[in-house]
Amino acid sequence: MRKFNLRFLAFIPAIIFLVTGCVTTKLPESYKTTPQVLEMIGGKIDVNVQGTIPPKSFSPKDKVEFTPILKYDDQEKQLKTLTLIGDKFKGEGDVIYKKTGGTVKYSDVITYEPAMDVSQLVVAPKLYKKGKTLVQLPEVKLADGVIHTSDFIMHDEDLLHADKPTAQALNMDLSEYYEPVTYATKEGTIWFIVNRYDLNLRMPLNKDPKAIEQLKAFNDFMAQGWKIKSVDIDAWASPEGEETFNENLSVHRAQTGEKYFVDMIKKLAKQKDTKVTITDPEKELMLKPVGHGPDWDGFVKAVEASNMKEKNTILNVVRSQPDINKREKEIRNMTVIFEELKNTILPPLRRVTMKLTCYEPKKTDEEIARLAVTDPSQLTDKELLYAGTLTDNLDTKMQIYKAHMSMYPNDWKGYNNAGWVYLKEGKASDAMPLLEKANGLRANNPIILNNLGVAYAMSNDFAQAQTYYSQAKNLGAKEDYNMGILLIPQGDFDKAINMMSGKKCNYNIALARMIKGDNAGAESELGCASDNAQTFYLRAVLGARMGNTTMLYSNLKNAVNANPDYKEKATKDREFLKYFNEPDFTNIVK
Repeated sequence: MRKFNLRFLAFIPAIIFLVTGCVTTKLPESYKTTPQVLEMIGGKIDVNVQGTIPPKSFSPKDKVEFTPILKYDDQEKQLKTLTLIGDKFKGEGDVIYKKTGGTVKYSDVITYEPAMDVSQLVVAPKLYKKGKTLVQLPEVKLADGVIHTSDFIMHDEDLLHADKPTAQALNMDLSEYYEPVTYATKEGTIWFIVNRYDLNLRMPLNKDPKAIEQLKAFNDFMAQGWKIKSVDIDAWASPEGEETFNENLSVHRAQTGEKYFVDMIKKLAKQKDTKVTITDPEKELMLKPVGHGPDWDGFVKAVEASNMKEKNTILNVVRSQPDINKREKEIRNMTVIFEELKNTILPPLRRVTMKLTCYEPKKTDEEIARLAVTDPSQLTDKELLYAGTLTDNLDTKMQIYKAHMSMYPNDWKGYNNAGWVYLKEGKASDAMPLLEKANGLRANNPIILNNLGVAYAMSNDFAQAQTYYSQAKNLGAKEDYNMGILLIPQGDFDKAINMMSGKKCNYNIALARMIKGDNAGAESELGCASDNAQTFYLRAVLGARMGNTTMLYSNLKNAVNANPDYKEKATKDREFLKYFNEPDFTNIVK
């Protein structure tokens, strides 16, 4: 906690008492306070008093009890007592020597209470002549109190919404969230006779029932008429042929695949009640068939997966021969010896594969937003939750999340997001039970824990807020800003500023800078901060601290125009004490 020293550098009015002979006991002759208003920092009020008693003014046998009292709201808070004694007094106390006088140094700490906001610190010293006869000295006002600006934080904490971007940032499961754009893919394969590239659907591999079924499924997928994202046409040759020949052969096979795809699209587009809207696929789809030459990878995998007794011999040839032409010649020679290689391994490698990727049909954002408020039963749980991200209106968001909670009572996300809305509105008490419900449905969730921390911070339960923030941080949430806000009421301003440094033009950073005495830094931060009633008010406070009346009055006027409640606050706020009777001030708050 940073201590704010209140030094009473001048003195209590002179009071002279006759004692034995011509010796008198004097307290300081006048007083002045610097500053004139007590200030709460970190829940405490530090009080420090200092004054000087002139030489030959304190009787050697007298005693004075100095006990400040803070008066507020028909209550009194008595501070500790400082006892001053003459140099011949027998007893406990701070000795004041007759010849030299002495210094009065007093300090105490008061625990702040909100009722102390409008208060006065007074003292009525008690003089005991020769330590016995009591003389009650008049009550003297020492200071006004209490400034408590350090607890006037802005609750603009970072809240976490249950949505895909947040989950992605926290490395959480994304399958729980709606994906506006998803893709569906289907492949179709056509096989070729050795060294041929013409389309022949009657050749054995193409007539296989499974081959017929997969090509039909591919054609049916095309017939759905979904918007096409991409078409990949890739062709290969079996590796026993000569390298250049295989390269050209695979290119021609790719072109055959392209022609098959184009012809099928055109055919589907001409059918009655067709859903296919593409009429010129070569131009509209920008097809780029690719021939990959011999499929060595496919060959090795096929041999490895086979039951051929000679597969190790074959694989050794492939792996030990770096010269491609010689390797191909070896494979051709082996096809004469190994029938399975010729009839089973090589034929499936002579192929073209057409891969069609389409956008899955989805409701438009406009449809989802409309149904969410008119007929949410027409939406899935993910669509309904997604609808809440399509509007900035908090009332509409709440309507959507209430529907989600009703339709999907065991899903934590609806409760969290409804609590999020309440926190945006500053309604921590309404948010709390919803967030607790979410926490019960999904424990150890950084999104929920962060928001619970904010709810407790708004309720001024900073210890519980800190607990939840720490738990959320351990689970990956970025909590520096939220934790930094908690440090301001605790008086740890430097650490608070450091933790909040990721923000710019920020009210809470300005507040911390101002309370620690960096008025220039606070002014710079507030100068570009978002305008609202609370920001205007803090600018007015800063103007008062800097003695800049133009800054004070213009911003105070803006604050009360934005929120009339600031009129009453300003009339009691000791930040403006010296301006209470100024016409410019009274005209604003009247």
